[in-house]
Order: sequence, then structure tokens, then C-alpha cells
Amino acid sequence: MKSRSPLILALIVLVVIFAVFFTVLNIFLMKNSFLDKDANKQSEKSSAEEVYNPQINPSDFTAKINNKYLTFTPGTTYIYEGNTEEGRERTEVYATGNIKKIMGVEVVEVRDRVWLNDELIEDTKDWYAQDKLGNVWYFGEDSKEFVNGKVVSTGGSWVAGYYGAKPGIVMKANPQVGDVYRQEYYPGEAEDMGEIIALSVKIKVKYGSFFNCLQIKDINPLEPGDEEYKYYCPEAGNVVYEVGIEDGEAAQLVDIEKGSKPSAAKEEPLQELKTEITEQEAIAIAKREVNGDVTDVGIEKKFGKAAYVVEINADGEEIDVIIDIQTGQVLGTED
Repeated sequence: MKSRSPLILALIVLVVIFAVFFTVLNIFLMKNSFLDKDANKQSEKSSAEEVYNPQINPSDFTAKINNKYLTFTPGTTYIYEGNTEEGRERTEVYATGNIKKIMGVEVVEVRDRVWLNDELIEDTKDWYAQDKLGNVWYFGEDSKEFVNGKVVSTGGSWVAGYYGAKPGIVMKANPQVGDVYRQEYYPGEAEDMGEIIALSVKIKVKYGSFFNCLQIKDINPLEPGDEEYKYYCPEAGNVVYEVGIEDGEAAQLVDIEKGSKPSAAKEEPLQELKTEITEQEAIAIAKREVNGDVTDVGIEKKFGKAAYVVEINADGEEIDVIIDIQTGQVLGTED
């Protein structure tokens, strides 16, 4: 066998060296590529999970709410009416002038009460403050739901600074189309957001015609599809019309009473509604009636009596199973 010449051997060595070099380089680049992807994923995850943490300095706030789109002058009542599937609804929003402190901030209390067919179904105390830039912040609520004059739920209540709850902006000082912002933040319970849809909107309601109104979409990430448009008008200093995007249920401003006091007809000792059937028993009954995943449970007035309403997702269709709170009888279903 003939021996290889020194030149050929040198070429072979160079080829081997280049092959090893490019193999190592390729491994290095691939490793860095994976690291970059992991870093990007971590960055995206970090961004998605970025903690909402507004910086609240009490000296930057006042309990005087005079934003042109949202004004609460003590002694003023805004009255709204609308039709729902259950009947005629009336809402009174009363600026009390009562002051309390939350997170060291002086906030004003606004009482929001709702009647359905002349029966009180909600009574909420909302707390607001305005920062020095003119943004109106929401610091929480004390909410009660009623059936037959008895409290059935306080589930919507939260106070900024407790159990991870933080205040949010309900009205910006200088809203711009496309702005998206948190209106409230109580993880898993209250996470409403707002999106500015349009400026200078014209709208006519029972109380009158309005110009230069602000259209906002209220978004509830906890209940996709539960969204509505609200129209705030400087001439009224508050919302004048709101409508559900999916169900079309609407409420409009019918009157503004100045120097008023809240109606006292329902001012009576609060009692909790007593039930013979527990919530877990109601869920079990509902799942025997409709096969699917339970998405929500509450007590409402149905067919003239207090009943559990168990929402079930059955293959993408939402079905309400209505169960008598005393007997456990299935009164019917709604979709």
C-alpha cells in the first residue's frame, strides 16, 4: 500500500479540524437558541403574570370627585330605569358625602341600590377618590344581594389593601381611544377592566339629549361575554346609558335629583335568608338534571320564590337549573 503524501495528510487534518469546529459551533448556536427561546418564554410569562401594583400616596388624593365625566356632588341622586328578563329594574346612585379612609386615602361613599319590580335586590356602598391628575379611583365596595328582603350574598364585596385587593381607575382624567386599564382588582373575585371606545358620541335618553359623550366598554375577564357599553356625558357628569353587548339589556338615565336624600323605605334590620338545601346539595341536584360543569351558583327570586340558580356548561351551552331552596325541587331550567 502506498503511503499518503504530506500535503494530502495536511488537507485531511484541516478538513477534520473544520468539521469539528463547525460541529461545536452548531451545538453552541443551538444551545443559545434554546436558551433564547426559554428566556423569551420566561419573559412572556413574566409579562403575562406581571403583578398589578399601583403606587398609592394618600397625599395625592382627594374625596372630592369632580371629573367632568364622573362627578359625585354630595346630595345628588342619579336614577336609572330599564327592562330585564325578570322585569322592570330601577337603580338609584346617591352621593352621600360620607368620608372614610382606605389605604390611608380619604374616599367618598356612593350608595348604589337596585330594585326589580319594586323589590330591593342590591344595596352597595362604593368608595371613590380622585388623584391630583383628575383620575377617579375605585377603592372597593360593600355589596349585599337580597331575595324577599333577606341577604343572600355579600360575595361582591372587597376593600383595597385587604387580601390582595387593590384600587383601580374607573374614570381617566384624559381618556384616549384605545386606552385599556384596570377598574378594580381583587384576584378571582373582582377584575373588571375598561376600554375607551369612542369620544364625542351623541346619545338621547329619557332624561335628555347629550353630546361629547365618552363610550367605554366594561370588560369582566372572570366572565367572558359579560361585557357592556357605558356612555358618560359631561352634561350629566355621569353615565347616562348602559347596554349589555350580548344580551342587549339596557338602562338609561331618567332623572337627576339634587339636594336629595336616599329613599328610606327599605331601611330595616338585615337578616340572612335561611335555606333547607345547602349549596352543595343544590349542585348535586342540578348535575343530576343536566350533565356538565358547574360555572356559578347563586340565589335569586324565580317563579315568585327564592331559589338556587346553578349555571352549568353543557357542551358549550350555558343552562341554568333552578332549585327550590327549601325542598330541593327542580323548578325548571333556562338557557
